[in-house]
Amino acid sequence: MTRLLHGTWRLSLLALLLIVSNETMAWRGMRMPELFVKGRYLMAKDVNGNDSIVNLHGFGQTYSPWFNEKGNGWGWGKRPSACLTYNQGVIKKMLDKGWMVNWMRLHMDPHWSNNDSKVEEWKAANPGKGFEENNIYAFDMDLFKKYLDEVFVPMAEYAIDNGLYVVMRPPGVCPEKLAIGDEYQEYLIKVWTYVCSHEKLKNNPYVMFELANEPINMKGDDGQYTSWSDGSQKNCTKFFQKVVDEIRAVGCNNILWVPGLAYQQNYQGYVKYPIEEREGGLGIGYAVHCYPGWYGSDSEVASAEQKVVTNGAGYVEFSTGWDNSISGIAAKAPILVTEMDWAPKKYDSSWGKATTGTEGGVGFGANFHFIMDKTGNVSWMLFTDADKLARYDDSKPDGNSFYTDPEACVRPIFRWYKQYAEIPNYSSYTPEREQHILDSIKHVKDSIASIPWYYPNDEDMFNPSIWETGSVTTNSDGTFTLKVGQYGFGGFKFTGGRDFSKFRYLVLNLAEAPSSNNWSLRLFDTNDYWVAHSELNVGKKTRIVLDLQNTKKTNGVKLDVSHIYILGLWDHGNSPIKIKNIYVTNNADYSPEVATGIEDIAIARNPSADTHVFNLNGQRVVEPKKGQIYICNGKKIIK
Repeated sequence: MTRLLHGTWRLSLLALLLIVSNETMAWRGMRMPELFVKGRYLMAKDVNGNDSIVNLHGFGQTYSPWFNEKGNGWGWGKRPSACLTYNQGVIKKMLDKGWMVNWMRLHMDPHWSNNDSKVEEWKAANPGKGFEENNIYAFDMDLFKKYLDEVFVPMAEYAIDNGLYVVMRPPGVCPEKLAIGDEYQEYLIKVWTYVCSHEKLKNNPYVMFELANEPINMKGDDGQYTSWSDGSQKNCTKFFQKVVDEIRAVGCNNILWVPGLAYQQNYQGYVKYPIEEREGGLGIGYAVHCYPGWYGSDSEVASAEQKVVTNGAGYVEFSTGWDNSISGIAAKAPILVTEMDWAPKKYDSSWGKATTGTEGGVGFGANFHFIMDKTGNVSWMLFTDADKLARYDDSKPDGNSFYTDPEACVRPIFRWYKQYAEIPNYSSYTPEREQHILDSIKHVKDSIASIPWYYPNDEDMFNPSIWETGSVTTNSDGTFTLKVGQYGFGGFKFTGGRDFSKFRYLVLNLAEAPSSNNWSLRLFDTNDYWVAHSELNVGKKTRIVLDLQNTKKTNGVKLDVSHIYILGLWDHGNSPIKIKNIYVTNNADYSPEVATGIEDIAIARNPSADTHVFNLNGQRVVEPKKGQIYICNGKKIIK
């Protein structure tokens, strides 16, 4: 089951306020704003013409008999009408059940574009072998064109009519080995230049394209096929840059999502060799896959791709793996997770085998949710079969089935999607009143952005084991005791780097003088623990102040505080240090600026029964707590 680690750490949710209003999120019958990429974010214009961050949450459909209930959905063969009736019905049932989804991944499955006689021809020439999805021998362009019009475009139109953005994926999956100029690159270019020239898809503001599914290895300049070498990663960029350029050459401006190597897990190469957008395009993002066992996350069984059992893994392992593979490119471009699910293996109803677990603890689902929100620019989806989602009934009590067990993906994700959609949640409103409240929330959000970083109430979790195994415990007086392993280091790793340049001082307050003289406060301006960094000895002091504007690293170079990636404490080990708090400030007396930017706060009077109260996450609050800051009638108040 999920839990919150710190009640107010989740400032990352505030970034959603600009996009989860009824004007920016797309539900049945509501306005769907046109999307574009700006910096590291997917964005849209709000009703006032301002750029607003968008994070989408959705599901996927694959239009083949096998993936539609193993032939029980609409039968076998190429039957467009039956396929449309079934799959449109599934979407309707999902929305009727209350699924608050706003995008759909649409697989143009090769069931329709494969020439059946060519499939049999290949099987006859390769006895004993199955005809896999990565085999394009039987691809027939005429069939693809026919069923693009008869199946895929009608499904896209139906989805859009029901408030869903659509991300289209090409038929099949990548072969194990790719190379610049190979047959598969030519295949992708052929498919995409036709799709991107289609009158109903080209420059359609509600349609985006995921360029390929699960590339694995790329041929490097040395002739070796890997997913990790510099040569393979450089050529991966060249491979997909060619596809991007061919799409843009036909005048198509749709947003493009580029996959990474290693089954869409490795994006380190794109940091060094990014895909370049061409003039007129609405932007480039990166399409990621995430399953139990990937990125060091928890899994009950070894996945087919990872082949390693990671049962018992928790947040630290998952977050570290995500940072190593994804956070670098997430600092530069938006991320779209186009495959993800989980459930205990006993249900045999999901691709990934794991539990929801707890945020910060063991388990996959809750930590996935946590890490996506913390990254801040990730749209994602649930890859579980859509017919299963259509069967879900949230009114049923928790139980021991795939649909009722909170440790399986469907129940928590249904509720998370609902929470995203209810920020803010209005039971009744007028457009003028809605915008007034939204503007007030946006103002508070912008003000909060100026509040200094302050622990313990921060969005990032304290990791006592950045180097060697340590521990951190919460004391009854609200302080925290840290122990690190031998020559260990504990602290924070800030995804994408944290900007401290607007502040003069970093302050560490201790509850008591440490027994060890070896503790040091350390900051890193690169995402690497083994490079030069700043160090300040703690000694026997209870307050340590670091002058951020005049701090040098161990190599004599000035610390770049505009992007601090790692901050924490080092010691020889096994000697505790008792922490009150850590924060940045501009105050000459080194006091915290926790209230910075929250001005003109009134004391709450008793609101009328029809007055809505919201917290600073924009969520409706039924029972406001004394001493907390809220928004009421468009104003900031203290209850």
